[in-house]
Amino acid sequence: MNLRHFCWFFVALGLACAALPTLTAAAEISDPELSAQMDVLQLQRETVNLEHNRMDGACYRRFVVNACRADVARSRRTALAAIAKQELAISQQQRALLEQEAVRTDQLRRETAAQQELERQARLADRAQREDDRKQRNAERESEELERQVRVAERAQREADRAQRSQDRAELEQEAQERAAAQAEKERLRLEKQAEHAAVAADATAATAQEEKARALQDKRAAHAEVAASASEASGPQAKQRALEQKRAEHAAVAASASGVPAADAKQRALEQKRAEHAAVAASASEASGPQARQRALDDKRASHSATVIAVPLKAASKPAPSAPVPAAVQQKESAFARKQLELEERIAERDRRLREQKGSQSAPLPASP
Repeated sequence: MNLRHFCWFFVALGLACAALPTLTAAAEISDPELSAQMDVLQLQRETVNLEHNRMDGACYRRFVVNACRADVARSRRTALAAIAKQELAISQQQRALLEQEAVRTDQLRRETAAQQELERQARLADRAQREDDRKQRNAERESEELERQVRVAERAQREADRAQRSQDRAELEQEAQERAAAQAEKERLRLEKQAEHAAVAADATAATAQEEKARALQDKRAAHAEVAASASEASGPQAKQRALEQKRAEHAAVAASASGVPAADAKQRALEQKRAEHAAVAASASEASGPQARQRALDDKRASHSATVIAVPLKAASKPAPSAPVPAAVQQKESAFARKQLELEERIAERDRRLREQKGSQSAPLPASP
């Protein structure tokens, strides 16, 4: 029961209190007169009874007692009948007044009941209105709570998307840095390979040029030796034999340098060739002395020295240039880069799929508020 109920209760109590003095005033207006008349009639009745009792007692002192008493009784009845008639009239008046009061009371009661019914209907309407207001407030509160939850969910989703985008951006930047580092490493290795290939090509070119120079020098010396041999054919068969041995030694040196024989064997052959040359020079010097023999010996010594010098460069030039192997670290980095690129593509596809699902769930209508 709240303040409004107390107000209605006090209004009904005030109406009842206002109707009560009306009934009391009616009773006060009608009752005193009739009561006074009834009191007067009662006094008269008592007076008649006392008078007739006295008269009845006096009859016992007379001679004719019965007749006297009968007259007294008749007189009593007559007087009491008049009094009773007046009392009956007064009683009818009182009954009429009571009926009027009862009618007024019933009418007032009905009015009070109607007023109370109106008040009850008003209280019920007010209670229904308060219940509707409470339900409306609850519905609004639930709707606001749903909207707040939706806003919180949207804010959390935006934060998650922002964090995911930041993470993806950081991963992309890191992968870009790794890719740039791998590219720089590949470029460095490529430059190193190019430098190695250029160095090998330069070495091969230098060796080829040196070989050509040695071959040209050898051809010139052979031509000089032939000229010297043709010029000294008159010296005899020993000179021819020395020239033939010299050519054989030169051919053997060239073949040894081309076939890649060990350096110790080449040195041993060169030493034997030098000894043979010295012996030939000594023999030629004993056979014939003169400028032509000395020139021939000098040419033979130069040819042997040139064959010994070009043996090692010819061996180095005859070997093929080795191809530069690819380092294992570079192969591992390239495979790791390929795997990371594949994982990045899969992650981007998964993120696009999640974003499409989230957009589809956000586009769905919200449930109606109760």
